[in-house]
Amino acid sequence: MSAIPRQAPANESTPGLKRFWESGPAGWNRTLTRPQVLVPFFLVAAAVPYVLQYVEDNSSWIGAQYWTLILTTCAMYACLAVALNLVVGYAGLLNLGFIAFFGIGSYAYALVASDQIHQHYPLWGALLVVIIVTLAFALLVGIPALRLRGDYLAIVTLGFGLIMRDLILDLDRPPVLAGHQFGPDTLNLTGGTNGIHLVAPFNLPNRLPLIGDVPHYRLYYWIFLGFLGLLIYCMLRWRSTRTGRAWVAIREDELAARAMGVNTFKYRLLAFSVSAVMAGIVGMINAAQIFNAFPSPNFDVQTTVVVFIMVILGGLGSIPGAILGAVAFTVPPFLLQQFVFIKYLIISVVLIAVMIYRPEGLLGTVSIRPRKMMGGTLELITAEAAVEASELPAVTDTEAADLEETAGAIVEDPEWKPS
Repeated sequence: MSAIPRQAPANESTPGLKRFWESGPAGWNRTLTRPQVLVPFFLVAAAVPYVLQYVEDNSSWIGAQYWTLILTTCAMYACLAVALNLVVGYAGLLNLGFIAFFGIGSYAYALVASDQIHQHYPLWGALLVVIIVTLAFALLVGIPALRLRGDYLAIVTLGFGLIMRDLILDLDRPPVLAGHQFGPDTLNLTGGTNGIHLVAPFNLPNRLPLIGDVPHYRLYYWIFLGFLGLLIYCMLRWRSTRTGRAWVAIREDELAARAMGVNTFKYRLLAFSVSAVMAGIVGMINAAQIFNAFPSPNFDVQTTVVVFIMVILGGLGSIPGAILGAVAFTVPPFLLQQFVFIKYLIISVVLIAVMIYRPEGLLGTVSIRPRKMMGGTLELITAEAAVEASELPAVTDTEAADLEETAGAIVEDPEWKPS
């Protein structure tokens, strides 16, 4: 009796790289967030400064420190993109005042680590101050603002960012309200347009076993990289918890989430506050790295737009996408330095092409598309949800009339309804 050879399943005979490509953005994100991928990625990223230094020591190239600083900027923006992705990509909240929390953390650390108010806290004490101050501002804004949705929330948070910038610029002198001055004439909290200088760096050892002396610029590259790893770990852990599922439910359909018993206000406020604290800690590290805290770009709306571009370019709700977006938007301007007048034109054309042919972002599964809701609110929806909706049976005229009578809103035919 001859044995019949067993045919290998299709997924076993297909090469792994081809299966990875055919799995689509959802499969890409699952693969790229596995420990088998993330751990080697961070180990290689941590070793990059040594590779640059080796090339510099054995050639005429002298850009090791310069490119390490660029990579530090990439890591900083990746941290901000991941933090913004929590509130925008996970919870679906349009927070245009996000970068204000980065500035608040920067100034909070500068005030307790410089001679501005003659306070020099240890590292963990300063970290606690930054968390408390950033969280206080997040609650101050979030509790009243998060009862709004969509464009209204965006306008309120944008106003908060602009107010914070003016407040920082004006607190180089005692505040005056209704003719009454608060504080002595010598009061100067923020330094105005000059900012706060001579901010103390973190009190960390600059010499490590088996490594030797660690330059300042390399140390802070590792700090940003380590904090990025911590943020990714927390995000991956939260994603599978009750809180993470509540955020996704609110993003998909807040009305349905509320009907299912989800306390939408509590979870929206939690996402808003956690994202703000993350940005505040990034601002603290940045102030320690550059020894200063400046009002620009810490509170500039343009910086918020830049971080938003990174998140949307990489893909809303995608952690690898946030990192990819930060790298893709930070490194090319330096690579295109010789094209002084057209480098931003080139970057703009690439961004427009990506948004046309890949509106969900490079690795994203979530896009900002208008969903016809009662009240006209624009919500974040997933591409998969749009496909599933297109497969639903068409709503009859009788059902539409009953719904309009009950809800008091006009039900329009969706774009995917067959004619």
